[in-house]
Amino acid sequence: MVGESGIARLPEPVSVQLRSAAKLSTTILTDWKKRFIDAYDVELQAFINNVISGEMTGPSAWDGYAAAVAADACVAAQTSGEIVPVTMPARPAFYR
Repeated sequence: MVGESGIARLPEPVSVQLRSAAKLSTTILTDWKKRFIDAYDVELQAFINNVISGEMTGPSAWDGYAAAVAADACVAAQTSGEIVPVTMPARPAFYR
């Protein structure tokens, strides 16, 4: 993530360094699923538990829409070099 006062990024997954033929190297993870599979398992299990209990928690489609609107404003700001406000319509009652 790039912000006004710095950059944050996830660390690379741990891999074994190989020293061979006068080179020192590490493998690069090329499949994003291996990095996030445990998190997806936890998220899916939480969803299943919510369905069973009848009590839904977590982000809604409205939250996803808000994230997309914010991302669009970020891209517009990056392209224009200007500050671009994140403008949202009123949240529908369904999501309250």
